[in-house]
Amino acid sequence: MLTTAENCQSTWELSDYLLFMDVIRYWCDDCHGCIEAKKNALLTALERGSVKYKRRDSKTFKDSVYELEAKNLLLVERESFREWALSVSNEEQSQSLQEKMSIGCRSEAAYSNVVGVLLDVILGTSPDGTADPIFKTQAKLIDQILEHHGGKPGISQRNLDGKFADAKRNLKGS
Repeated sequence: MLTTAENCQSTWELSDYLLFMDVIRYWCDDCHGCIEAKKNALLTALERGSVKYKRRDSKTFKDSVYELEAKNLLLVERESFREWALSVSNEEQSQSLQEKMSIGCRSEAAYSNVVGVLLDVILGTSPDGTADPIFKTQAKLIDQILEHHGGKPGISQRNLDGKFADAKRNLKGS
């Protein structure tokens, strides 16, 4: 069973957007003294456009970030938050965040390579063209995945298309 820290790290790495308070807790390492200060600093950064965000309910009308946070509707983009947090953190905070990020980036690249290699094997692409595909197309593979595992977190047509495209790009760049 994963410890709480490992569980949070895997969630952090798999999500493009995270709930506002989850980002604050991650940034603060659950120290209660800084939560309010960092909460207000992040809300200001969101309001100024320094960090990207979106609504949890996918509605298009503009509420202030303060209203969205109060209603638990504020999702913060992970990467833009990381960049901003590093730029405003003191040396100790930056080092802690950098350590989390460096582990996460290596893990993300490794997982992406694994997905890319599996796609090559399953779809029958090989440098010499001799591989026998298990699935003729990526669309058929995704249909099969959705049929057997649809509804699980991260298992959607859109997410699989995106992750597979990222994996292929990452593998070619390795």
